[in-house]
Amino acid sequence: MCGILGILSQDLPHATAIREALNSIKHRGPDDEGYVFFNIAGNSAVEASGGESNREFKESSINVLDVDSSDFHVVLGNRRLAIIGLSPAGHQPMGFDNGNLWITYNGEIFNYRELRRELQTRGYHFSSDTDTEVILAAYSKWGEDCVNRFNGQWAFCIYDKRKKRLFCSRDRFGIKPFYYWFDGEHFAFASEIKALLTIPFVKREINKELMCELIVFHMMHHSEESMYKGIYQLLPSHNLAFDLDRQGISITRYYELSYTNELGRYDERQAYKYADDIRDLLIDAVKVRLISDVPVGSCLSGGLDSSSIVAIINRLLREGAIDENAIGQKQKTFTASFDDPFIDETPYAEEVIKYTGVESFFVYPTADGLWMELDNFLFYHDELCKNTNIYAGWDVMRLASRHVKVVLNGQGGDELFGGYPQYEPVYLADMMRKMRVKDLCLSLSGESKRYGLKRSFSDCVMGGYLAFIPDSLKGFLFKERNRKQLRHIEHLLGELDFDESGVKRMTDRTRSLNYLLYCDITRDYLRELLKDDDRNASAFSIENRVPFLDHRLVEYVSGIPSIYKIYNGWSKWLPRLAMRDLLPEKILWRNDKIGFATPVEGWMRHKDSPIPFIMFQYGLRGKIPYFLWKFYLVQRLLARHEQDVSA
Repeated sequence: MCGILGILSQDLPHATAIREALNSIKHRGPDDEGYVFFNIAGNSAVEASGGESNREFKESSINVLDVDSSDFHVVLGNRRLAIIGLSPAGHQPMGFDNGNLWITYNGEIFNYRELRRELQTRGYHFSSDTDTEVILAAYSKWGEDCVNRFNGQWAFCIYDKRKKRLFCSRDRFGIKPFYYWFDGEHFAFASEIKALLTIPFVKREINKELMCELIVFHMMHHSEESMYKGIYQLLPSHNLAFDLDRQGISITRYYELSYTNELGRYDERQAYKYADDIRDLLIDAVKVRLISDVPVGSCLSGGLDSSSIVAIINRLLREGAIDENAIGQKQKTFTASFDDPFIDETPYAEEVIKYTGVESFFVYPTADGLWMELDNFLFYHDELCKNTNIYAGWDVMRLASRHVKVVLNGQGGDELFGGYPQYEPVYLADMMRKMRVKDLCLSLSGESKRYGLKRSFSDCVMGGYLAFIPDSLKGFLFKERNRKQLRHIEHLLGELDFDESGVKRMTDRTRSLNYLLYCDITRDYLRELLKDDDRNASAFSIENRVPFLDHRLVEYVSGIPSIYKIYNGWSKWLPRLAMRDLLPEKILWRNDKIGFATPVEGWMRHKDSPIPFIMFQYGLRGKIPYFLWKFYLVQRLLARHEQDVSA
């Protein structure tokens, strides 16, 4: 993980402002600091160091504060977190091909060694053992199509001096962030919004419509917009090119996930075939994400996904299939624990710890901690956080940072295999539309045995609603249900039109289970979670890796009919089968998924919480805690924004 920055302008900001922008994200890369300035007309480049550059580079380069930025038109900056290739040879921005290509890069390419060997057979030579240099060589050989050969997580910008263009790319599922500003005259990009906001020509204007979307539709990352007008995010699976001669950008999609809409007919032998393939793919996805020159650990909640990763690493260690230097003789796991027994998953985490013999560490998030460090927490997140469970993840990452520099977690497993309770009604609706009475009865019967008749009946009713009520009526009912919330929001944001496209987006996604999973993976829900994970990890200068989002695994599972994903009332049916010989029964067949919850009601009514006053001030009595949380954050952000503008 690193922090990246780039500015293109006929009137570059002063070097002091450039360094300030990069240093605002130094938490993403405390190990090194670097800059390279380009004069387009003279086709020249000057490398510069900062106060925290590595000693070797600092001694051989000019200090960035001594650079007269008015002589240049483009600058790239990088704050490095050294994970692979720890030597100074991995310094960024990195040049290649006699200085014709330069890159600032955040992420990891997990198949870089295979690509390096292939490129060596094609005549390329390397001076470092980094994936960064492999990206440059791959671009030199295959051009913009190189990204289709990468298995990894990335956000980068390559300056191609010969073509006089910037080539930027973001990974398939948006694990790594990339924000940019372009007003027709100035172009800038960075890993985080806060870096862009320090640049003089970037305006600060709150995107009130997007904040409304967060409160009403619970989404902020469904489009390229950000919380600030004019600041956009490059969407996952997209490239951005800036032509320096034409002074314009072009954005193209390089990857599209395909999926099947088929419900299918259940066959037991086929189910085990799918499960075995999934296990093999997941094992390899975990294995390649253990490639590191620094210590690696795992987040462990006690759920099926994180437990599967821990169990797979444990097996790889026993078999001697991975480098023990990165993991240690025992892998380290990090878990959040709570006093509330209704949300605490500690007993399940302890079951995995006992079963695998890992070295375990626990942290205990509290309301005291949340309200005491809320300012710091929100600073690192930039944008609003829709749930308080993000703070629990923050505490886990802080704990992990004391022991390792890389963590693996189970993010993406629920969206891939249908793990959330809201997926069940959509699955039932699919069967109702297709008149699959036997399968419907089997699913409802299994669900009632495991979760009770009340939930089974509720899901059946909701399934009927989704299957047979026209979308136009669904949209009308959705609007009516949320109109009261909208009126509360207008106290803060002013009069707003109800977003019809948002309503259509919410109703359209329920057409089938596999389509809903596709939407959650590629369009909105997962993007929110990945953003939160990235900011939590980067705040404590560690890298977060997500094996369930290995594109090979995602593509395979997306092609499986939905009847294999929820079967006989069991969610995540295939990963349960896949892990049958690697996990204890208590984990494998648990049916009380909690979903990394926090005691939100107690936290909202804590003695240090401003929420009770907000409820009284705006007449919000009876509102659900998460609405109150988001409402408070919006109010707080607007007040802070007004102070900043006044200052």
